[in-house]
Amino acid sequence: MQTVHPSPEAVRLAMARIRRAVDAQGGDCVAPMDWGIVRRDGCRTIACHGGWYALGRLMDSVAVSWRRDADFPLDDAGESLMATRPDGSTTPVMYFEGGHALARDLGFMNAPALKGWAERHPEIWGCRHGERMFAGDGAMAFGRPAHTPVRVSEIVDWWLAVADRLDAAIPVHRDRADALAALARHDLSALPGIEIEPSADGWRLVLRPYPDSLLPVRNG
Repeated sequence: MQTVHPSPEAVRLAMARIRRAVDAQGGDCVAPMDWGIVRRDGCRTIACHGGWYALGRLMDSVAVSWRRDADFPLDDAGESLMATRPDGSTTPVMYFEGGHALARDLGFMNAPALKGWAERHPEIWGCRHGERMFAGDGAMAFGRPAHTPVRVSEIVDWWLAVADRLDAAIPVHRDRADALAALARHDLSALPGIEIEPSADGWRLVLRPYPDSLLPVRNG
């Protein structure tokens, strides 16, 4: 039974969301790995790529807005991304919410599951520290020494290289019938989490994205 990986196309879609968020906030910049709240200041920087993904996922929602956060000093010119939650409260959006959303959109239950996959597959992730992708020393996950600056574009480029390695690593079946036969060899309990997608040369098994991103905001 083969290991089933996230879809390369799902990775590319996720990175397109981050790029859109970056463009909307003034362009490429350093992604701080030490801010928990999705936040912008005069340089338009936002907490790590988990934060950028949360913004990319939520930027069209009427439930979010930029607002000065009372928990920060008055001389801090920045703003926090605030979300109206299903219970009616308004609280800052946290970077880990974006981390969970990214994981779910790639077919993992949550961010720890995504980090575990990256750690188990350094040949696909690109280094041995993929589990640090949302951590304070997260530069290690992207081939840099811990706590060194990493630009958002560099993180996106890293993930796009992961997508290319997934293209090479995921077996391709010549037709859908072959792919269905491969799917049938998996444990029944795993089948709801796997889907068959077309590729340039045939069909391949990939993780099915979760329908719920786990971003708790009020709809409408």
